Amino acid sequence: MSTRGALIWAALVASLASCERDAPTISREPEGAHPQNAAFLPVQADEAFPALGCYQRARERTLLTQYDAYLLCAGATSDAPIACYERASAALLLSAQALALCRCAESVAPIECYERASRETTLTQPEIVALCSAASMQRLYPNCTPVR
Repeated sequence: MSTRGALIWAALVASLASCERDAPTISREPEGAHPQNAAFLPVQADEAFPALGCYQRARERTLLTQYDAYLLCAGATSDAPIACYERASAALLLSAQALALCRCAESVAPIECYERASRETTLTQPEIVALCSAASMQRLYPNCTPVR
């Protein structure tokens, strides 16, 4: 295994361990929450330049390269692309597939769509990524602007 592969594997194991450790607090729903609507709520980032904040946090919280963090966060209006990407990585999607799925995301709906389609259909992984990607679901150009 290469050094890079070993580092990625170690980061994945550490990430899974922290998820397991934090699971009881993360999975507890706040009083009055409506879980069925959770996928459509944007992940908020109250700042003047949300795409820049998304980029900076992507570099801090993930193993994405500078260019991949740029691709993930270009046009972002919140931290939703990072939240989506982190869940996609935890679901063992390849980085390129997670980027394609989560780019332009305004919520975690793309990864929830992916998880459901994986369970309920016989589509291949690339087909599900194409079907559930934020750009596809919201009819967006690659720069995250709407198709008119």
